[in-house]
Amino acid sequence: SADEPTTALDVTIQAQIIELMKKLSEQTHASIIVITHDLGVVAEMAQRVIVMYAGKVVEQGTVDELFYDSKHPYTWGLLRSVPRLDQDKDGELVPIPGTPPDLFAPPKGCAFAARCPYAMKACLEVDPEHTKLSETHSAACWLLHPDAPKVERPVEAGGAAR
Repeated sequence: SADEPTTALDVTIQAQIIELMKKLSEQTHASIIVITHDLGVVAEMAQRVIVMYAGKVVEQGTVDELFYDSKHPYTWGLLRSVPRLDQDKDGELVPIPGTPPDLFAPPKGCAFAARCPYAMKACLEVDPEHTKLSETHSAACWLLHPDAPKVERPVEAGGAAR
């Protein structure tokens, strides 16, 4: 596995490291697990992505599913907080408000609820199960429950909303 393999490297070296990792994976027919906050690296290297928050998987799927059809508000927040080539370079990046929970005293319910603009009563009480969205895509969010209010994915979260 590689933990933040390109952090603090200039763009040229970063590209060389990514290319080397891809080549080694192809030559050895081995998977590489990359742990990173750099969504550019994710888009460049990954086929499948697991998004974690507070030590738990909140969404998983293919790169396209997570970048273009994500369902968890934390994934939306991650995608909104990075620059995009199809937007004005002076466009404002949107940070995720609040602070992560204390993992020594984890909150009841969904760990992201205190920071989530869509949090409902259920989010504060019970940790949601994963909802299978396709053979490759699932998310753990009460917004996916049939009785939940319908929330549109923010267009600025990743690629254009489909």
